[in-house]
Amino acid sequence: MEIIDAQVHLNMLLPNWQSVDLDVAVAAGAATMDAVGIDVALIAESWGFDAQMRPARATTLPNGAIRQQFPFSARAVALYPDRFVSLRRVDHRDPELDRLVSEVRSEPGALCLRVVPIVDTGEVAAFERGEYAALFASAEAHQVPIFASLPGRGAMLVRYLREFPKLQVILDHTGVGVEPPRIGTVAPTLARSVVPTLEARIAQLEHVVELAQYPNLALKWCHAPARLSAQPYPHRDVLPHLRRVIDAFGIERVMWASDFTQSFHTFGRPWSEALHYVLDSDELSESEKAWLFGGSLRKALGWLRYDPDREDTAC
Repeated sequence: MEIIDAQVHLNMLLPNWQSVDLDVAVAAGAATMDAVGIDVALIAESWGFDAQMRPARATTLPNGAIRQQFPFSARAVALYPDRFVSLRRVDHRDPELDRLVSEVRSEPGALCLRVVPIVDTGEVAAFERGEYAALFASAEAHQVPIFASLPGRGAMLVRYLREFPKLQVILDHTGVGVEPPRIGTVAPTLARSVVPTLEARIAQLEHVVELAQYPNLALKWCHAPARLSAQPYPHRDVLPHLRRVIDAFGIERVMWASDFTQSFHTFGRPWSEALHYVLDSDELSESEKAWLFGGSLRKALGWLRYDPDREDTAC
């Protein structure tokens, strides 16, 4: 079975990630994936945020829009084209928005976009007002799927899902609010998204399940041990929630991710546990696991794999 991690900020894996040579960082990522048992990873490259909660190492345009570069992702794909793919971020205010979106999938290994609206910068309010419509329209026109990080705010997607029914959207991290960190501190960009109690986060999951009615929405199953479990590894109390999600969305619209570099610093558990609490479970069939750990992501991103035993090319 192919194992694909649908989100890792892999450039942040090493302790000296801000200064380490890119080739060293990429090699460390590949070696760690080998040790954990992960075949392929979708890189969500991030260099943190500045004091104004703007992405670091980015250019600020005259109108305030942020334009980012993705050197780690490009280098990882160049060195290991069979092991890495990546996403891009395009500011909804960028005056060259349509050009940038149209070029995403022409970049080696780049398959999709991600939006991460932040409360304190006014981006969540802008998203709720519909100001991301031009970005979603361009993504639909150019067939570029969008991951959306809206912890506890998934209902804000409804207007976009209805307006752009041909656009594949993936809601991040089970769709529920952020848990209080068990170790370390919550990132300032997420502080306003913390939902303090497990009961409240589980209640939010019911609202996420309601969104399954929109066929162009998929769900990234990520951070569930931290956000939806009261038990230690292997977090068996999470599996009924996963079954509820699968029953609602269908297994072909649910995909696994670890977001390991972030979850480790707030939850403190190994990358392997984020994988094996589901992989080793007897609650899912082998077919369901094949979709969860790779097939669903490939389908959502239109990312096909050639099968020499079939006449067609299939996910």
